[in-house]
Amino acid sequence: MIMTKVFLKIGLDIDGVLADFTRAWHELYPEVSPTPTTWYLDPKIGERFKAMREAKTLDNFYLNIQPLISPEDIPFEPHCYITSRPVAREITEQWLNKNGFPPKPVISLELRQSKVEAARNSGVDIFIDDFYDNFVELNNAGICTYLYTAPWNLRHNVGHLRINSLKDLPLLK
Repeated sequence: MIMTKVFLKIGLDIDGVLADFTRAWHELYPEVSPTPTTWYLDPKIGERFKAMREAKTLDNFYLNIQPLISPEDIPFEPHCYITSRPVAREITEQWLNKNGFPPKPVISLELRQSKVEAARNSGVDIFIDDFYDNFVELNNAGICTYLYTAPWNLRHNVGHLRINSLKDLPLLK
């Protein structure tokens, strides 16, 4: 009997999965919790992004966010990254490179833009995101998505589709 290995294309979100955005935001704005219980962590985030863009500090903020995990904690080769950040794709690519994450295509979307089309166009088989709304939308569109545990999504019971670590993906066991 010949055994063949199946390689799934796994896409990753960045903030909340690889990058510790909330802690970095809290360090900049101490009144914002470093462990918010809702994804909408700061009602002033839009105006703060705008002020940072005008002051030319936004790119530097994103370049200096600390990783949540080490690249060695990724037990597979990512297919791509799909993220919604208010900075140019090149800034995200620089952050990934600086922190030693695998150099894979980065699909950078506008804030609050759906990830469905990007995931379909990239050909991902599986996606991992920390934002419950993305998780629901992607799964409803037929893209198998796992919810990466974060303080803001704990209230959602998603059963076997929740992972606490990238090593928790069932296909890796």
